[in-house]
Amino acid sequence: MNEILKTVSQEIEKVCKSVNEDELENLAEEIRGANNIYVYGNGRSGLVGKMVAMRLMHSGYNVFVVGETTTPAFKENDLLIILSGSGKGHAVNTMTEKVKSLGGQTALVTASGDASLKSRFDALVFINASTKNNDIPTIQPLGNQFDQSMHLILDALIIFLNEKTEENKEEIKARHFNLE
Repeated sequence: MNEILKTVSQEIEKVCKSVNEDELENLAEEIRGANNIYVYGNGRSGLVGKMVAMRLMHSGYNVFVVGETTTPAFKENDLLIILSGSGKGHAVNTMTEKVKSLGGQTALVTASGDASLKSRFDALVFINASTKNNDIPTIQPLGNQFDQSMHLILDALIIFLNEKTEENKEEIKARHFNLE
């Protein structure tokens, strides 16, 4: 078991170290400039999206998860962040077109190296990790490596945003759900 844990953590560390800082900073600027932030992902990527949305909310951003019953209408100057290993699909294409028609911005966090995706999004973060759609060697199944890496990378991005806005841990804690 310890060898498996060691290997998984080494794989994730390698992926995290390979992310382009300029791409992350560009996404940070899109987040800071948005009126509202919407997060979309399917499956495990959607679960990561909910974790990221929660931390953005704790950090003082107006954030919503696409598909939840309380998600309001998307408007001009809002940002849609799509978490998708492939970066493709009918839902991704439809939402991206709709966001553009409404005057909003789009961001993609993906494991796809398809260069044509860059021109379709205002921000794109490429994560060089394994998914069901590529052949990157890993001991982990399907998109585990992508989803785990994406979670850590986006949590680090939120820490970066909090440092920029001088958000402190007490302010963040004060926004945490308190009816428990």
